[in-house]
Amino acid sequence: MGLFDIFKNTEGEQDSGLSKETNDNAAADAQRYEFSLQKTESISALLQISPEARDQQWLSKLLTDLPHASFRSGNPQIIAGPDGFPYFQLFLPQPGETFQNFIIDLMVPDFLLERGYGIVINPDGGHPDWILSYGDLLNYKLNGSFLTQDNSFNQENDEELTAGEEVLIGQPSENILPSATRKLLKDFFELNGVEDPKVLLMMRKKGEEMQQDLAFNITPDKFDSETTFRNMMQTVTWYLPRHYSVIGLHDDALNSGFMPL
Repeated sequence: MGLFDIFKNTEGEQDSGLSKETNDNAAADAQRYEFSLQKTESISALLQISPEARDQQWLSKLLTDLPHASFRSGNPQIIAGPDGFPYFQLFLPQPGETFQNFIIDLMVPDFLLERGYGIVINPDGGHPDWILSYGDLLNYKLNGSFLTQDNSFNQENDEELTAGEEVLIGQPSENILPSATRKLLKDFFELNGVEDPKVLLMMRKKGEEMQQDLAFNITPDKFDSETTFRNMMQTVTWYLPRHYSVIGLHDDALNSGFMPL
């Protein structure tokens, strides 16, 4: 039995004897699935629009409807992307197709964040319709959207502290770096040869405002080359919302403010 069959009544069907409460629950479930299918149809229509005709309004509509659309999974469900990270495959269902229903809004808290998966939409042919990194999904969990415009993080990408710079330090809260994400980052760093990875949240004065950076005890001297270090720092951002800024510092740079991941 698939999604399209679950709530379908057979013509001339006899009274089942189910209670009103049971029928009400079934009706509520039916409405939920209907809503999901409406979003699926919306996503399908949006993806048929040619890339050159896609504007900001198109993007906003896609990212709004995407979490609540119904998808089927691929076989296998998890694949490795060209970047080496694991992605859960989701496909738009064909008309009349029966399938196990997957909804991103439910998948994110159920298992995606804990297991460290991103999502790839319709990856057949090597040209996916859309890709969501783990950081995009984390942002959805924390902020209710895949992308967030947030100026509280450093926008200047300056990677070094200057003499006399005003800095406040602390630990990122669960609302910035949840424990599941910290564990994934710890495992990632250790897998890549970083012993005892640590983190802190740094507040720096920029003009009249204070802006944040996530700092890790990762510096070029811990790697074979500057290029390897740069690649590592870039790769870390896959795990984080896109508006976060990341910096690498020595363990003793801020009076031992680092704490283990």
